[in-house]
Order: sequence, then C-alpha cells, then structure tokens
Amino acid sequence: MAKIVLAGAANCPYFARCELLADTLADNLEDFKLHKIVVQPDKWQNWLESTCKERGFIHGSSPLVWRELVDRGGKGVLIGGANDFQEYAYGYYGIKSDFVSDDMKKIGEENLKVKIEVDKEEEEFRSRSRPLKVCITNASCDVCYHMISSIGQGDVFGKGTEISLHLLDTAENMEYLEGVQMEAIDLAHGLLRKVSVMTNPKEAFMDCSAIIFLDDIVKSDEESKDDWYKRNADCFTNYGHVLDEVAKKNARVLVAGEGPVNFNTFILHQHITQIPRQNIVALSRMVENHAKAIISERLKVNSADVVDIIVWGNVGGTSYADMSLARTHNYDGAIWGPPFFSRSAVELVHDNKWLEKEFPEELAARGEMVGKALRKKPSLSKAAAVVSQLAHWWNGSPSGQMWSMGVASEGWYGVPEGLVFSFPTTMSPKGYWSVIQDIELSDETKDKIQTIVKELISEKEVIYPPPYVPPPTPPSDPTPLPPTPHVEEKKEEEVKTEGTKTGDSSKDTSESDTGTTSATDGEDNSVDPATGLANIMEDKVGEEREAVHDTAKDEAAEE
Repeated sequence: MAKIVLAGAANCPYFARCELLADTLADNLEDFKLHKIVVQPDKWQNWLESTCKERGFIHGSSPLVWRELVDRGGKGVLIGGANDFQEYAYGYYGIKSDFVSDDMKKIGEENLKVKIEVDKEEEEFRSRSRPLKVCITNASCDVCYHMISSIGQGDVFGKGTEISLHLLDTAENMEYLEGVQMEAIDLAHGLLRKVSVMTNPKEAFMDCSAIIFLDDIVKSDEESKDDWYKRNADCFTNYGHVLDEVAKKNARVLVAGEGPVNFNTFILHQHITQIPRQNIVALSRMVENHAKAIISERLKVNSADVVDIIVWGNVGGTSYADMSLARTHNYDGAIWGPPFFSRSAVELVHDNKWLEKEFPEELAARGEMVGKALRKKPSLSKAAAVVSQLAHWWNGSPSGQMWSMGVASEGWYGVPEGLVFSFPTTMSPKGYWSVIQDIELSDETKDKIQTIVKELISEKEVIYPPPYVPPPTPPSDPTPLPPTPHVEEKKEEEVKTEGTKTGDSSKDTSESDTGTTSATDGEDNSVDPATGLANIMEDKVGEEREAVHDTAKDEAAEE
C-alpha cells in the first residue's frame, strides 16, 4: 500500500491546487493514503533543503510531493512539484485539477491564516504542558541506550505523560551522548518532548520526578573492598546532597547500577532528608528475571510464565532466590486450565537436590555467562528489568503477583530497621509499594536471611562503625578498710621485739623513755612517738574491756 506525502509553504497557490486534488483522490479512493506537511513561508526553504538532503531528493520549490510504501518504509520515491503531481494523478487515476489561478491564490491566503492560528494554538498548548523530568546517570552505558525508546513511547510513565529526558555523564562522554541525543529525537516519539545532555548533577536533577542511577564504580584489582565501598559512599553522598537540594520532594529514585546496590541505596537514605525514604529503592528485578529464565528453560515454558519467585537479601552481594511460592503458567503437562491456572514450580521441577545446589550456582553465574557469550556486559535484559520495575512502580503491578524490590526495612522478617533489603512487594496504581508480611518462612530461609543481614551490617560498618563499648570493670567493695601503712606495722613489730629483748637482757633500762634504740644489722629501729602513744592507748582500752568482762562473769556467778 502506498502513501502520498504532500508538503509545501502555507501561502503557496500551487500547494493549494495539489492539496485540493489530493483531497479529491482521498475522498474517492479507499486505498489512497494522504499525509500533508504545511510549513510557514519563512521556514520553508530550510525545511526543503534538509528534507531533500536526508531523502536524497533534488527539488527547489513548493510544493514537494513524494510516494512512500507504507508496509516497507524507506526514503520514498520523488514525484516532483505541482505539475508533476497533476500528471501523476491523471496518469494513474484519470483525474485533473480545474482550479484557476485566482482561486488558488485565495486558498493559499486562507491556508496561511489557518497555519498561523494552528501554530499559535500548538505553542500555547506546549507552554501549558509540564513534561515529567526524568534523569538517567551514567547515560553513556548501553543500558540507558536501550531504555530510551521505551520511556519515549510511554511504556514506563504512561501513554499520556510527556517526558523531558536528562542524560547525565562525564565530560569525556559528551560526544557520544550528543549522538544518543540525536538518535532519541529521530525516534519521533510524540511523548518525548525534549532530550538534554548534561555534566552537572545539580542541573540534571533540577525538578526531576524520576532519577535512575546506572553508575558502575569499578573495583580495581589492587583496591581493597573497604576502599571500594568508601568510593561508592563518596559518590552517592554527593548525589544525596544534590538530590536533597534540587529534586522534587516527591521524586522517585531507583538505584540500578553495578556494584553494591543495597549499600548505595542505604547511603542515599542517610543523606537525603527532603525525599521520603520509601521513594528511594534498589533494583532486584534483574536477579528475579535470571531466576525465572533458569526455571523456564528447565520446564520448557516462557520465562514470563514463571511468577512469584522471591529474591531475599543483598542484590549487589549475597541474595537468596526463594522458590517456595513460585508458580508456573502454561506448562505442557497432563493438567491444563484457563490462562490464570498455575501450578507449583517446585512440584514441576521435582528435583530438590537440583533446587538446593545447582540452581543457586547457575543463578549466581547467569550474568557472567551471558556477558561471556556477548563479550560485553549484558544490557538489553538489564534495561528491560529497569523499565518493568519503573512501570510497575508508576502504574501498579499485575494483580495477584509479587515482585522483589530492595527497600528500607521496618523490622520485617527479622531484618533490622533501616537496612536496605530485598523483600517481596506489590505496587498499587497510585505508585505506592507495600511489603508482603505474612509469608511463613522455613528455618533454612530464616537462617539465610540472617546470614545476609550480617553481610549487610558489615558493609554498613565500613562507613558507620559501631560505637566503642569499654570492657566492664570488676565490682569494688562498698565499705573498704582504710589502708594501713606497711612500714609503720613493720616498725611496730620491730619495736615490740626489741623491747622484749632489751627487757630480758637489762633491768636497768628506764621505763620513762619515750622510745627504745637498738642496733640490729646496722639498721635504725627508733620508734615514732605517735606510734608509741597509739600503742599505749590500745593497751588501756584492752585493760578496760577485760575489767568489764570479769565484772560480768562475777555477777553471773552470784546469780
């Protein structure tokens, strides 16, 4: 089937003649398809030159007519100007144009007035339009390239939502991004209002309603894991400050790059105060889709027919694909049912050993295996995972199914509050997500969740180490005795010993002396006067106690 494209300056009388002739053919011939392009007179020459250059035509006046094959596309076949089109119409369909020059001039003037009014209305409509601003970081990566078409044609944010797309990357990638920008415009999607390339995050995030982080901070061979986490933390700390300052307060942020995705999402949570924490999530859909692909290959069904696989844990590290509630549609077995009918995937696999050992190993190696076959990182499937998760977040997820997503825990399933963890979720058409909280977990699943929790805590403690807790001190005696000087006790014993020896050897020593001096092994054993007085007082107290004790014994004997 062919289509005639008729283009011309709005005030051109020859364009008016061709337009009336083409309208007559379209009204009378069912298979005659017509497309008109009306251009303002002052813009016609530039438009004509660029169109002829693009399509390989040689033509220099208004109108310009060409023929396209609707089912094949291509640059089209040039028919020519007004006279050429009239000959074409007469030769193929036997119809001539009988309009005189005066009529054509009047129609040309009317066309110009209508064109001016239409352009004015369109400009006013566009000025009232407020396209949704969407920013993609690391926009030179292949994942971003594969996402643009889906975003532009309304598959993500809705068929009635216009998009202003911001592509953010470093200055050295600007030349490539400008090529992506031109190609995005060439898509001719009506909803893609504007495509901008930027190097400044503050400019790129300004008034954005959706931000998709595709950053890939590569770990070098010489770099320690802690240093790598710190580099990720520095990057996303800066992002968090800028988002807090310029992004919309209800913006939705999806962290979907390579590396420690949960950790990077957690860092954003710590540095963003203006955007709700539930609006900043991590991508789990890629791991989920890998698991679906492996199960579908084993059961020989479409990967979309495998549903309700739960991805628990750390997307960028250790995660656990839980098959306990997974279901399969359209399985070619003995039991059939309507489209909504499904059967347990575990029962259909019927191999617990494979599920426990080989399935996790294949899942962990899936991305690497695909990349090895492609000789580059897989990007098409990653882009589809990002697009589908965003579409469900914006428009609601399919009823009766659950989808995994990395969100900040509120204590669900024993995961500490604030830790970013992949949980089973559902998403409402209003854009809210909720964690499914009533799933009964096996002891094995609980143990795996707690193991992953420890891993995430260790990642967090690289940047936020736990507070120092000093070791406990031993309890002290509540009523301690006053310290007795060792030296004084020793001197007291020596005084008593020397006094005894002196008394035995000589009866002539005067008892009125205040101290006793004795040379033993060359040491000075003189007694401190204060110590001697204390001994005398102690002796007197002892004698008084003995007297009281004897009196009490005598009284008891008399009774």
